[in-house]
Amino acid sequence: MRAAIILAILSLTFFASCRSGEGSDISEEAPIVRDARTVNSMDNSRTSLDWAGIYEGVAYCDTCEDMKTILRLSKDNTFELKQTANVNGNEEIRYQNEGKFTWEDNGSEIIVESGEIVIRFQVRENEVRMLDMKGNVIDAQLANFYSLTKQ
Repeated sequence: MRAAIILAILSLTFFASCRSGEGSDISEEAPIVRDARTVNSMDNSRTSLDWAGIYEGVAYCDTCEDMKTILRLSKDNTFELKQTANVNGNEEIRYQNEGKFTWEDNGSEIIVESGEIVIRFQVRENEVRMLDMKGNVIDAQLANFYSLTKQ
């Protein structure tokens, strides 16, 4: 019996707090939450940044001293991508390709496709950051190795 009374009081309190919001600063509508990838705005990396240029970075390599990556992005949506490994003081080209890249609808990510290789990058101020295959930022201990800095 006591539990039923407590439940009734809690229910009345709950329903009383769910009024129309008169005299309250709280809006009746829930805030709209938008994923950054779905918002098509004029203010994005493609339209607001000077993104064309050469980006470089050095990544960890377990079979060499380091792996240097150079990505050139041109205003005509073409790219050149080159990876060289430093092996005993000598540079070995591990990968080199060029072609066209495409912008995602959000205007902040590009997709570089060359043959069977598909790489996604987030375009940022003076930097591009490699993303995973789903378009998520790589959150790992070596995440800084996935970032290329504009030269």
